[in-house]
Amino acid sequence: MVLPVLIAAALVAGIVYEQVGRERDRKRLPQIGKSVGIGGRTLNISCVGTGAPAVIFESGGDAPGLSWAPLQKEVAKFTEACWYDRAGVGWSDSGPYPRTSAAIATDLHALLKNADVPPPYLLAGASFGALNSRVYAGLFPNEVAGLVFIDSAHEDESVRAPRFYLARTAPRFLWRLLDLLLRAASFTGVIRLAHPSVHLAEDSSKMSDAEVIAALLAQPNSVVTNITTGVVIPESYAEARAATKLGDIPLVVLTAGQPLDFGDPELNRQAQAYQQIWIHEMQAGLARASTRGRQVVVSSATHATIPDEVVVDAIRDVVAQIHGGGTEK
Repeated sequence: MVLPVLIAAALVAGIVYEQVGRERDRKRLPQIGKSVGIGGRTLNISCVGTGAPAVIFESGGDAPGLSWAPLQKEVAKFTEACWYDRAGVGWSDSGPYPRTSAAIATDLHALLKNADVPPPYLLAGASFGALNSRVYAGLFPNEVAGLVFIDSAHEDESVRAPRFYLARTAPRFLWRLLDLLLRAASFTGVIRLAHPSVHLAEDSSKMSDAEVIAALLAQPNSVVTNITTGVVIPESYAEARAATKLGDIPLVVLTAGQPLDFGDPELNRQAQAYQQIWIHEMQAGLARASTRGRQVVVSSATHATIPDEVVVDAIRDVVAQIHGGGTEK
């Protein structure tokens, strides 16, 4: 009898610990943006500027939408610019299993409709966010006027990239179980206890965006969402593979020209060889998905260092093409 009582007490203590932590997070991290209902849950969105088409930013990895704030400010000078938090990230509620690109795109579709952001849109996605944008264009082609991919994830990475590039994945039959276990660990405070917290100033007005983003990434829901989204990435790749034809919408594919430095001569040799495949085959192939697609190789940039001004210029070019005044270079 003693052991069950101790387990029950530990679970209750963990749940209380997690709820207290979430309340503290809400006070320390006042929401930037607004919550919009999409049927039993809410997603966070921030839009500034006026004009059409609205540019919708899609984050790479597990980054919250706030990471787009500097680009949003620049794009808002010539059209409406919106970033949002995917389910389970930033100030958005968690979403149901599985968190594939199609599920994310469907969420975004409902969010934009309920937030009264009228289509068609220009979707600007980085890395995994570009994969989601591509799937969105496949699911809702009449709502997409243009695309900008920023070193987009690619469905052939798992078979063409060097092994050390790839994250470990769980067997498919364990996906759902892993999702349930991680959600339970979050609810009972295990993730918060195991994951280091981020120290923040008491006065939220004195926090930089970088500090807020780091704190948002450390929240248990974000940690869990990042893991479970990565686990089902083979499904997202399959969904992107089905969206290989994008018609004649304006498309700019920004591609990093340099691989990351892995600090090892042999790994760097493999990375450099793969970078050529990445540039000339995989990313070039994405540009051919639209008859109006073009690739821009940013020779000095790595995956995460394509300059903001290059992204803004690409967005401005696609907006001009949508308005009929742009020229494909």
